[in-house]
Amino acid sequence: MAEKTEELIIAEFRSKMRKDIGDNINDIPIADLGIDSLDFFEILMNLEEEFDIIIPVENLDNTVTISSLISTQ
Repeated sequence: MAEKTEELIIAEFRSKMRKDIGDNINDIPIADLGIDSLDFFEILMNLEEEFDIIIPVENLDNTVTISSLISTQ
């Protein structure tokens, strides 16, 4: 199940990326992926509503990576 969750999270972020970063985006800060704050919160809402994946937003900042979000699961 964890692998499926990771794939869903990565797919949601890739759908909003405005840059072609390459294959391994997990350890790049989300701000460097070309995702703005509105896109970011839309991703979080989609993950929660469509897949029941809840990512806590308490300590999020511009240095957060997809890997760090996945580790909260």
